[in-house]
Formats: sequence, C-alpha cells, structure tokens
Amino acid sequence: MLQLNPTPPAPGRWRTILENDFFPKNRRRDIDGLRGLAIALVVLFHAGWLKGGFIGVDVFVVISGYFMGRSALMQHPFQPVRFVCRRLYRLLPALLCMVALVSAGMLWWVLQSDRADIALNGAYALVYLSNIWASGHVGYFQGQAVAYPFLHTWSLSLEMQFYAIIFIMALLLPLTRHRRLVLSAIFSASAAYCAYAWHTGDSQAYYNILDRLWQFALGTMVWMLPRPKLPPAAADAVYAAAVAVIMGAGLFYPLSYACPSWMTVFPCVAVVLIIMLPDTRVGRWCLVPLSPLGVISYSVYLWHWPGIVVANYLLFFQVHGAMMAGVLALVMVVSLLSYVLVERTGLDYEDRAPVAARNRGAALLVAACLGLAAVLAYISHVSRVH
Repeated sequence: MLQLNPTPPAPGRWRTILENDFFPKNRRRDIDGLRGLAIALVVLFHAGWLKGGFIGVDVFVVISGYFMGRSALMQHPFQPVRFVCRRLYRLLPALLCMVALVSAGMLWWVLQSDRADIALNGAYALVYLSNIWASGHVGYFQGQAVAYPFLHTWSLSLEMQFYAIIFIMALLLPLTRHRRLVLSAIFSASAAYCAYAWHTGDSQAYYNILDRLWQFALGTMVWMLPRPKLPPAAADAVYAAAVAVIMGAGLFYPLSYACPSWMTVFPCVAVVLIIMLPDTRVGRWCLVPLSPLGVISYSVYLWHWPGIVVANYLLFFQVHGAMMAGVLALVMVVSLLSYVLVERTGLDYEDRAPVAARNRGAALLVAACLGLAAVLAYISHVSRVH
C-alpha cells in the first residue's frame, strides 16, 4: 500500500525547504512578486475594494504560459510522465482538500437548491471543467456569484486545459522551429476569436479557453523572443512603466474591460516586459517584497473565495469593511497552513519518492478527485430530485 508521507522531514529539513521556497537564490523572486501582485489584485477585487482587480487573472495566465513553456517546450528531452506528475502533485492535493472541507462544512445546512448547484460546481471543479459549468450557470460579475464557493475554480480549469494542450505540443513537436510556428498560430487564432467575442458582446467568453489561449501563448512565446539589451536606467524605466500599467489596470479598469476586451492587451504585454527584464532595481524594490505572497498564491486563490462566500452565508448580509478584513486575515492563515501542510508536502513527496511510488501516488490523487466528484454529482442529483 502506498504511503504518501512515509518519513516526515526533520525540522531542519522543513526549515531549509521553506527558506528555499520563500527566499530562493536560484529563482527570480520578482516573478514570484508579480504573482503576489496578481493574487492581491484578485483578492481585493473579490473583497469589493478594487474595481479592476479581475485583471490579476490575466496576469496569472501569462505567467503560467511562461512557466509551462520552460517546463514542457524548453526541456530536452521532454519527460512526459514527470511533467504530468509534477502538475498533479502541485495542483490536486490542495484542490481536493479545499473542495472536500468546504463541501463537508456547507452542504448539510444550505438550502436544497443551493446544495444542488454547489455540489455540481464542486464536481466540475475536481475534473477541471468548472469553466464550462460556470459559463452555463452564472455570470462571474453578477450578484449571485457570491452564492457559489467553487466558482473561482473556473480559472484553474482553464489552466489545466492549457497544460493538456502544451503537453500534446511537447509530445508531437520535437523541433523548436515547429513549436514557434504552432505557438504563433495558436496566439493569432485565439486573439482573433477573442476579438470576435468582444465585437459580438459574448460575456460568457470570459470563461472560454479559446478566448484565453492567446494569453497563455504570449507567456510561452517569451522563451522564443530575443532578450532586449537595455542600459540599466532604460531597463528600470521600462520595468517601472510595466508595473504601473498593471497597477493602473487594477485600480481603474471597469468591468467592461474584462476579457474578451482589447484592453487586456496592455497588462498582458506589461507582464511580458517584466519577465524579459531580470535584475532591475525597480523589480527588487517593487515586486521582490511581494514574493512570499506569490509563493503561496495558489493556496490563497483556492481559499479566499470560499472564505468570502461562507462568511456571507453565515452572517446573512454582504460582508464588507472591517468584517471583510477579518475574513481575509483568516483566509491568509488558512492559506499558509494549506501551503505548508498540503501543497508543499505533495511537492516534497514528488521530489523524494521512487518513480514507481510517485506514479502510483499521482494515480491515487486522480482517483480521489474522480471519486469525490462522483459523490458530489450524486448529492447534486438527489438534491434536485427531492
């Protein structure tokens, strides 16, 4: 029988692991800080304190494309099993934990109609099709969105769907020139599709992978673009302008600028400029201080929206002000615990486990997600019938 945590790391080992995570010497901390800025924008938007914070998702998408380009397309030779296992251990344990705990804590006392929808949304989230569920059930910026604690998983579903696309590319396109050609075609086709959706006013395109692929592809194409060679002062100026564009979008963008919209081009290009300009003083001053938040950004993203939704259910009114600040403070504590005890533990096991045990563990994680999804789908069905 597989033991997912056979030998707990010694305290000294955990300290080393966490120091390497939060204060790494072999990774660009300003990109971690950029992720921290993105999650801050999203959380403040959901808290009702920042009207353009939805742009944080666009920032995340470009960063994700950048990292997946390195993991899949820049590795020679590509290791498909390791790639899949790394993604599964990175994403599934924390998602499974969040959906299981929130479902166990909510489904037994909410209204029957809410139970049916919440359970079904949880089931779709566990199989990474939450964006499809959301597109047919609720507008992301509408008031009823606050009734669904798993609605935010739509973006995680988009990310996993992109992983599947880039995985296939890595398998089928061994030559770099072919990758560049295919990436360019994906970028162009998706951008054209997004422009069409914007022209026709398709609001549900916000959830559509086809409208977001150009953002993923833009991040991936960073690896294939020539690096600019700028004097330090010029690099600082460009970097500062890029950060200002992202901050300005978060502060001032109205909801009408949410994807699909040509206005999302500006923060996405700003992300590319930041990635292509390492070792700037502006990055060290502005983004590096946010890097610890970026390290736990996945856990923060998972837990912040359920925290807000549960608080609204329990208090019977729209949470805001000091109460919202208290909810977010609690969310940060839960997110840190989720990172250390669940997310980091899964990654540490994936690093240390023998290959056979690692692969069996990944299969067990998938089976657990499918099993819980089936249970939630059944709960949803029974709730609707009765």
